[in-house]
Amino acid sequence: HRDKKRDKEKVKEKEKAKEKERDRDKEKERNWDTDKEKERERDKERNRDKDKEKDQEREKERHKDRERVRDKDRDRDRDKDGEKNKEMEKEKDREEVDQNKEKDDVTKEGEKDREKIKDKEGDKDRGEKEKDKEKEKDEKKEKKEREKERDDKKKKEKRSRTPPRSYSSSRRSRSSSR
Repeated sequence: HRDKKRDKEKVKEKEKAKEKERDRDKEKERNWDTDKEKERERDKERNRDKDKEKDQEREKERHKDRERVRDKDRDRDRDKDGEKNKEMEKEKDREEVDQNKEKDDVTKEGEKDREKIKDKEGDKDRGEKEKDKEKEKDEKKEKKEREKERDDKKKKEKRSRTPPRSYSSSRRSRSSSR
């Protein structure tokens, strides 16, 4: 009987030991699973952080690209404005040069006329001087006519530059002249 009891106790102890071993194995397995899960979570978090950084870098690049495009557009606009201004300045310079040429031509004609008159006066006597005076008057009239023609041309040019009057304003001016 004692042997049987001992054997039973030994068997029970062995079973208890096996049970403890199983419990330890299960615990280890649970710990291993939780460790793996924690590791996965850490990896996910790292990946999220990396993705955020990449997104931020992409956004910075996009912003830089937009600024480059804006700068190029601004430069293009400045260049166009500069060209327009240069054209306007050239046109003003041309007009100024034309006006100066006309003034110079008029003054040169006047000087030539005076020189001719002086030469003629020195060579001729009084009778001829009277004829010269008449010629001078005729030349002055011609000069006035030329100036008048030039002024008329300028007025026509100005008229061609100004837009035409509206219908109602031209009727008003006609009715007021009647």
